[in-house]
Amino acid sequence: MTLVEASVPGDPGRFGGALGVLGGMGPLSSAEFLRTLYACPWAGPEQTRPRVLLDSDPAFPDRTEAIRLGRVREMTERLENRLRDLLDRGADRVVVVCFTAHHFLRLVDPALRQRVVSLVDVTAAELALTSGRFLLLSTEGSRQARVFEQAPGWDAVADRVVRPGRDDQALVHRLIYRMKHEGPLPDEVLPPVDRLLRRYGCSGVVLGCTEFHLVSRELTARYGPDRTVDALRTLALRLAAGPAVAAG
Repeated sequence: MTLVEASVPGDPGRFGGALGVLGGMGPLSSAEFLRTLYACPWAGPEQTRPRVLLDSDPAFPDRTEAIRLGRVREMTERLENRLRDLLDRGADRVVVVCFTAHHFLRLVDPALRQRVVSLVDVTAAELALTSGRFLLLSTEGSRQARVFEQAPGWDAVADRVVRPGRDDQALVHRLIYRMKHEGPLPDEVLPPVDRLLRRYGCSGVVLGCTEFHLVSRELTARYGPDRTVDALRTLALRLAAGPAVAAG
């Protein structure tokens, strides 16, 4: 699903559907996505905002561990059950608020998968609108599974996306799990990200784990909106803009 198509659920009044959000991986990032969505500059009164169906399920197995241990069937079946439930309850499109979980989406029922707005695809499309080198901040699981590299359009931007070295990747992974447990930690996250950008000669960051959405406002204020690729923020803004604006 393209970025333009992802904007369709943004106005149930024109569209007639609801946006499903499959979260809980972790729960704070999916809750923050809803805050971001409703805080966007929507036109009209609050009644024009979209209906959102949130299924926040923190009991999902750890996605990085599931990749390492090969727990494919368990993850795939759980994703299918949750997606089917959201669609049965009236969702027209579903956002899965976990990049690492996108590894398993390619294995779910195609009829369900086509209703999912891919955050990885949104990221690739947003990167295509930029220039310069970007540092990819992601979990070790999504890196091992090459979640981003398998996205349509990634080849066109891959030469401008930098992966941290092994020790720095481990640091990024630790920061992600700190935020999972403790919430936004901008004072702890921003200084090491600054150092990594200098180390790898990058001018921007790709928030390749949804936990970084917890500090997206601080990162955007520091580097600028065109230097901070955040698929959740992009999707929320596109939804608020409406199909006509998004298509432009």
